[in-house]
Amino acid sequence: MPSAHMFPEPPSSSIDWSSIGSDAAELTSHVESTYSSVTQSWSAPTVVDSPYLHINGFAAGLNHGGPYYETLTARRTRDDRILLFRPLEHAHRLADAAASRGMVPVPESHFLACVKKVVAVNTSYVPPHHIDAVLFLRPLLFGPGTPRIRDSPAEYTFYVFARPGMVYPRTAAQNAIVLTDSDHEGICAPINTPRNGGGGIWEGKWQWDADTTPLPNRPWAPREGYSMVLRLDSARPPLIDRFSTSAFLGVREDKGKYTLVVPRHPSASILSDTCVAIAPRLGWKVEIGPIPIDEIDTLSEVIATSAVHWLLPVRLVFRPSARQTVVYQSGSHEAGPACQVLRNAIGNLMGGRVADPWRWGVPVTRRDWVA
Repeated sequence: MPSAHMFPEPPSSSIDWSSIGSDAAELTSHVESTYSSVTQSWSAPTVVDSPYLHINGFAAGLNHGGPYYETLTARRTRDDRILLFRPLEHAHRLADAAASRGMVPVPESHFLACVKKVVAVNTSYVPPHHIDAVLFLRPLLFGPGTPRIRDSPAEYTFYVFARPGMVYPRTAAQNAIVLTDSDHEGICAPINTPRNGGGGIWEGKWQWDADTTPLPNRPWAPREGYSMVLRLDSARPPLIDRFSTSAFLGVREDKGKYTLVVPRHPSASILSDTCVAIAPRLGWKVEIGPIPIDEIDTLSEVIATSAVHWLLPVRLVFRPSARQTVVYQSGSHEAGPACQVLRNAIGNLMGGRVADPWRWGVPVTRRDWVA
C-alpha cells in the first residue's frame, strides 16, 4: 500500500518485470463493496489485503446466475502518472449485463471509485512504463448470500481485483477454425442476439476456445493446432460474427493503404471500438457491415481483439465445411504490419505518450488512495 509521502509508489523490486509470473497476483489487495436491499445502497469501498474470497458453496452467485465481470487496465506513464483506460465504458457494460438478469447494477460513479481505489492501493504493482505490461483489473459483481431457491439475493458484492501482467501473453499468430451449425447445433446466434451472458460478456468462452478442449464433432482440432474458434451468424449466406473470446477485425491492404473491416458497430469489444476510432487518424478507411464468410480470403490480415490479449494476429482460418484453409502473411507467426501499427497506436494512447482527444485515459491520484 502506498506510503504517506510517496504516490504513486515505484514498481515493486520484488517482481521480475521482464517476465511477470502468476505469483505476482498473490501480493495484491482487492476492494469490496456490498449492496444491501434493506438500505438500498452500496457500502463504501473496503480494502482487503488479499486476492482471495471466502465463499459459501450455496452462494447465489455460484448456483443461480452470475458472476458478471469486466477486464480493464491501468498503465504507468513516462511522467509517473497512472491511467485507467476507458473505465466508464466498462462500467456501462457491466451495468447492462447485470440489469439483463435482474441484478442490481453498480452505479457508474461507484464503479469508478472502486476501480480507482484498488489501483491506488496497488501502485507498486503497476509495471514500469517502458515494458509492455499493465495492471489488469477484474471488477466482479457477485451474489455471495445463500437465499432460498428462486429468491433474489438479499445483497450483492462488488469486488475489484488487480494483478500485473504482460500486454501480450500470447504473441504468436494463432490458428482458427470456423464453427458452423453442422459442428454444433444452435451455436450460431442471430445477429441481434444479446451478448450479456453470465460469467462475463463472452459467454461460453472456456468451453469453445480453450486450447486443450476438443471442438464439437472435431475432436482432432486442438491436436492439429486450432486454438481459436470463429463463430458465424445464422444468416444466409453465413456472416462472420466473432471469435469465441474475442471480437473480429479484418484488414484489407491495397498498395500500402489499409482498410479496417468490422462486422458490426458498436462492438461488444471496447478494444475493437477503440481500433475503429483510431483507424481514421492513422489514415485508414473503416468499413462496418456484414462480412460473408466467403470473403474471408479477401482479407490481408485477421486480428482477434479482447481486453486479455489485446490484438492477437490470426495466422490461418480453416473452414471444414468448405474444405478451405486461408493463410495470412505467408503463414508467419508474427503480427502483420497492420496489427503492429494498431498495437503501437493503442499502446501510445494507453501510456499517455500521445494526445487523447477522446479523454479515455482517467488518472488515478492520491485522493483516490485516501478516499
